[in-house]
Amino acid sequence: MRDLTERGAKAAPSCLAKGRAFDIADLLLVRSWADCHGCRMLIRLDHGADGEEYEEVIELHAGTGSLRRSIMWRNADAVFIQPLIGRNQRYTSVAEALESVVVKPAAVLTDITATGWPSDGKRRSA
Repeated sequence: MRDLTERGAKAAPSCLAKGRAFDIADLLLVRSWADCHGCRMLIRLDHGADGEEYEEVIELHAGTGSLRRSIMWRNADAVFIQPLIGRNQRYTSVAEALESVVVKPAAVLTDITATGWPSDGKRRSA
């Protein structure tokens, strides 16, 4: 193990986080966007994936359920968003990344009404 207290010593590249934390204004923007679109926003701190570390990752969940719709992170140059299924996409700002997210309305199943009950032609007596 290297002594990092000696002059000129540098931290190992693997110790540096690849992703950076979001600005407060960006977090407020994501929260407002999530509220308007019926999504839930979670912030994961010190998130690690595939041997890389991120200071902060935002998860967007569909409705109030646990199904994760996408994750968002940033580095010094760009903002990335990755849907649950698909490849990550690179944007210059959080606002631009949020514009790309397509929110599909939840399926409403309460408008189904039965026209009659199925019968098998056999009546059962009690």
